[in-house]
Amino acid sequence: MPVYVGDELAETSHLNAEEYGAYALLKMHLWQHGRLPCDDERLARIAKCGAERWAIVRDALWSLFEDGWRHPRLEALRGEAEETHRKRSEAGKRGGRPRANEKPGYKPGLSPEKAGPKHPQPQPQPQPQSHSYSDPQAQPKPDGSAAEKEKGGTNTREAMFTPYPVPSSAAEGRAFLARMGVPASKMDTCLKQMMAGNLSHYDLEGILETRGAA
Repeated sequence: MPVYVGDELAETSHLNAEEYGAYALLKMHLWQHGRLPCDDERLARIAKCGAERWAIVRDALWSLFEDGWRHPRLEALRGEAEETHRKRSEAGKRGGRPRANEKPGYKPGLSPEKAGPKHPQPQPQPQPQSHSYSDPQAQPKPDGSAAEKEKGGTNTREAMFTPYPVPSSAAEGRAFLARMGVPASKMDTCLKQMMAGNLSHYDLEGILETRGAA
């Protein structure tokens, strides 16, 4: 039961201690049960006054209530408290989360998909392509002459002279060079050059042409 000190003191300043105590007890009974009885005997018991004292106290308190011992302001506050309690109870049954139509800014007939995301979603960034040594088909093949490669334009020429990516291990680099047809006599030299990041398709083509001539 809320007590607004300023209002309470203003309307009860004329009461003595006994009268104010009876007034407070009557209001607490009204708050708890919703109404006060109209029977003097029961009112006296609620106010904890004897029958002879109640007659005096009643006259002092009568002006603070309306007919039927009603207190409209307190009853209105009680109604607001009951409504608040009801809403909290319903929210608790739903897990404490408001429904979509109870949220601020809700627009009927607009689904979350059509309404769009509240915050813009980050767009996926293109990932750099990496070379793989697991598939020899994905690697430039030393087929054809350098003149034929140049016919493909600037991109082809750049690919010819671009060094192969450095493999993660010597074993991976050796396996790649073997698939590309590097002979055992040139394997260590090519592997060392490749691990240093200096072996290009052009270099490898020259080595294989040398092998063919031999």
